[in-house]
Amino acid sequence: MSLTELMKHFGVGSATLTDWLRGIAPPEWTRRPNAKDELRAQAVVLREQGWSVNDLAGKLGVAKSTAWSWVKHIPLDPDSDRARQKQEHSALMNAERWEAHNAERTRRERDERAKAVRELGEITERDVLVGGALVYMCEGAKAKPWRRLDRLKFINSDPRLHRLFLAFLALHGRGPETLRYRVHIHETADAEAAGDWWSERLEVPRELFERPTIKRHNPATRRMNTGADYHGCLIIAVPRSRELYWRIEGVMEALDASG
Repeated sequence: MSLTELMKHFGVGSATLTDWLRGIAPPEWTRRPNAKDELRAQAVVLREQGWSVNDLAGKLGVAKSTAWSWVKHIPLDPDSDRARQKQEHSALMNAERWEAHNAERTRRERDERAKAVRELGEITERDVLVGGALVYMCEGAKAKPWRRLDRLKFINSDPRLHRLFLAFLALHGRGPETLRYRVHIHETADAEAAGDWWSERLEVPRELFERPTIKRHNPATRRMNTGADYHGCLIIAVPRSRELYWRIEGVMEALDASG
């Protein structure tokens, strides 16, 4: 017998189940808060403290879409304590990773340099002859069809290349005292201090240095060669060195023919 038939049998008429239960207190279990309501309230509190949607989803164990639907009405405060803590933690983790990376890179660089030194062994006069000719052809003045060259002029900012070039000149009887030195430097730097620096690095008497060449400042140029490590370029001029330049060209012809 159906519920409708039972109601007719007992003369209930058109009364509904709601009518039957009216005035009866609901069971205790139906008045307990829903678990999702508790999570939603917790999500709102955390969001107001600066928690991101991703963090909320991980913390509460819900989907990101669910977490977003709960807190989308609350904008994320980028200046909250939570956001600041995350930024500081991220910066710390990045610093640790880069520190380990840089330490490994430094070790590998040191090993490769030491390996090259071992493989090269003792430097001979032939090595200096070839190396000096190469660096000059890369960084020195060269003869042109319309302009004959009667003296060598070498310019660079790396004192190691200058020392190699000086060793090359020494092989041909041209000592440091027979040369002329000039610092080429930007006007914002200390030209006198730069001259002292070059003199010390190359072990060349300071009185052999001529008046520096000053490069004028161009505000539109973004220069990277600034600060205490900037010493400009050094020009080494070799008077009466036409035959020596011919010799350098001969070394280059020999190297070109060997290829």
